[in-house]
Amino acid sequence: MTAQPILPIALNMTGAVAYSGLSRSRLYELMREGDLPSFQVGGRRMIRRDALDAFFAKLAEAA
Repeated sequence: MTAQPILPIALNMTGAVAYSGLSRSRLYELMREGDLPSFQVGGRRMIRRDALDAFFAKLAEAA
């Protein structure tokens, strides 16, 4: 039996950049424009993984 990796529910900016392939500045721009929801935990800006998935799904539908 192979163990499944545990994926985090939310990603910090470094993780969101790696997961999405977008630059840090582009992610901040999307958040500022209201296209990508995020939240603050202490001093960390976090983005839910499902929010990134939904963002890309919406782009794919529009294409």
